[in-house]
Amino acid sequence: MFKPYLLLGLLTAGTTLTPSHAQSIADLVEQLTLDKEKLSSLKATLQDMVKGYESLKRGYVQIRDLAEYNFMLHKSYLDGLSQVSPNVQSDPRINTIFDTERQFLQQYKAGIGTLGNGSLFTPPELLYINNIYSTLLQRSTQSIEELNMVVTDNQLQMTDAQRLQAIDRIDIDAKSQLAAVQQLNGIVAVQIAQRQGATRDINTLKTLYGLPD
Repeated sequence: MFKPYLLLGLLTAGTTLTPSHAQSIADLVEQLTLDKEKLSSLKATLQDMVKGYESLKRGYVQIRDLAEYNFMLHKSYLDGLSQVSPNVQSDPRINTIFDTERQFLQQYKAGIGTLGNGSLFTPPELLYINNIYSTLLQRSTQSIEELNMVVTDNQLQMTDAQRLQAIDRIDIDAKSQLAAVQQLNGIVAVQIAQRQGATRDINTLKTLYGLPD
């Protein structure tokens, strides 16, 4: 660690040093000052990145919890299937919705996984993208919860016709959510490819011209 009294001693002794030695000491002091400023800047950037990663971590926890919930809900639905009208329980869209939601979870997990290389995005960008993923996940959860209420006795006062209409709407919503997360994954993938390409181009120029990192 650079000590102030050592610097004072060196500066005091400067009257007996040659001009080149005095200049070297001045350069050293200047370099130490620049290094300190650079370290402070890097520390601030690291703190911002940590906040972004913590947001992503919460997304992973949501995936795990929703996957467990989806499994238990499906099991509960199958166990209590006899309590629902045959006209409702035979609707093929119920299984279609569960399949769509399973695909949604796979796409969601894949999309969040691509953000693991946070160096390609700024912390505000990471937070913005993660908020979109979280919104889609929340809507998906609501669709599953609504389906559970529609196909379970004693949850809602609805005729079979109303239940079938609700199932149709939930099916459309689930497919819309799947399409949205797939589109978002595509946009993120394009951004990653473009930024990786730009980084490679910059590194190539640095190598050709001997520029520092």
